[in-house]
Amino acid sequence: WWMVIVNPTLKTPIPALMVLCTTMSLYLAVDVNVLIPCLSTVEWSFYCLTFSSLLYLRFKDPKAHRPVKVPLTIAVFLLFVSFGFVILPLFNASSRIPVLIGMSSLPIGCVLYGLLCMTRYYFGRDAWEKPRKPRSNSDSSIDSGHGSDSSSELGVK
Repeated sequence: WWMVIVNPTLKTPIPALMVLCTTMSLYLAVDVNVLIPCLSTVEWSFYCLTFSSLLYLRFKDPKAHRPVKVPLTIAVFLLFVSFGFVILPLFNASSRIPVLIGMSSLPIGCVLYGLLCMTRYYFGRDAWEKPRKPRSNSDSSIDSGHGSDSSSELGVK
């Protein structure tokens, strides 16, 4: 998308750097003591989602190969700790509003991401992508195992 465009001369992602500089300038405009509860609550909510998905996959597919297998007691402990770091600031009157502002940024970000994905889906490929040359049948990595084209046999056009 537009944030991953790399400048061919400088070899840097200029749009991403512009967005980063804009968000970093918010630190000058807003008190850092307000931003820390907003960002830390969002960060701990993602940790909570990570540990809960770890536990879900542990019970859904216990025999799956995993490079690192976290002990169940550690995963449950970290889930409760991260859940506590998300919920407990809501009981403090001074940090309730920044926490709610940080948590409200999640659905707003999801809606914006969905809108950007839909516009890319409906309007086709991006303007900066070069058209790809079509692959010939000899370049295809899928072999039907038959001597003929399997897509025509299945009625796929």
